[in-house]
Amino acid sequence: MLLVAEHLTRTYVHRRGWLQGTGAPGARGPVRPALADASLSLERGEAIGVVGESGSGKSTLARCLALLERPDTGRVLLEGVDLTRLGRRELRRSRRRIQVVFQDPYSSLNPRLTVGSALGEVLSVHDLVPRDQIPRRVETLLDQVGLPARAVGRYPSDFSGGQRQRICIARALAANPEVLIADEPVSALDVSIQAQILNLLADLRVRLRLSMIFISHDLYVVRYIAPKIAVMFGGRIVEVLPPGVPLEQARHPYTEALLAARSRLEPGWLARTGQLNAELAAALPATGCPFRARCPHASGVCEEIDPPLRDLGGGHAVACHHVP
Repeated sequence: MLLVAEHLTRTYVHRRGWLQGTGAPGARGPVRPALADASLSLERGEAIGVVGESGSGKSTLARCLALLERPDTGRVLLEGVDLTRLGRRELRRSRRRIQVVFQDPYSSLNPRLTVGSALGEVLSVHDLVPRDQIPRRVETLLDQVGLPARAVGRYPSDFSGGQRQRICIARALAANPEVLIADEPVSALDVSIQAQILNLLADLRVRLRLSMIFISHDLYVVRYIAPKIAVMFGGRIVEVLPPGVPLEQARHPYTEALLAARSRLEPGWLARTGQLNAELAAALPATGCPFRARCPHASGVCEEIDPPLRDLGGGHAVACHHVP
């Protein structure tokens, strides 16, 4: 197994301000896990999709997997090596092997660096090619993401959103990673451009034999990239759909709700259907099933016990008391 995450938990402490309750400014607010007991495994060359609405813990999981944030508890193993126990120098060498493409291509690039400088910086920092071969390698990276060689001397402001995301992908590839984490890479782009970036990522995964974790709020977009899907809600993985299992065979009530909403509404449905923001995420129950307030099947046991992720057979797992 290439990458294994075991029981990751990450909790953020919210501070109260003058307008938030009667506590003094700076006092600790409610402590709620953004990521709770999340486990995931990725084989070499495999693609896994992570789905959930905003506030479900997807990006926190991505940052913990790449060790951009250290989890409070749990382990991240890269070919058996626990990255959470490495020192700064050792972690820097290992982190090169896991690269992240973030959601917003406009804030991901340094506006003061040309494209060639941004890509060359990665190659130089990690000492991946001799200095005299950096220009040729930069041109190869641009070609891989569908950009012309003349882009080398231009600045991020000269490019459209889709082109900037291609540059961000090229910068991630410059580190020669084994795992690519794409964190909502098309959500900030025009609909007409999204398909181009999705096709590019799918092609790169096959051509470069990348292992990929693709994060999105859209089940159908994720299934296009990844045959295996993990569904998240309230910081927890509530369902795992293995390859070969159609989306329509999902069993968790939350996954069913995502599918029903997606089929009924036009693009932008998520923003209009109870999307979790920071306030709603903080209002999730501290005990029991986090989805119970929105679940049509909730019962007394759901208030007391957070259901564990249970294997239904064939790798299909569900965290729900009411799925036999």
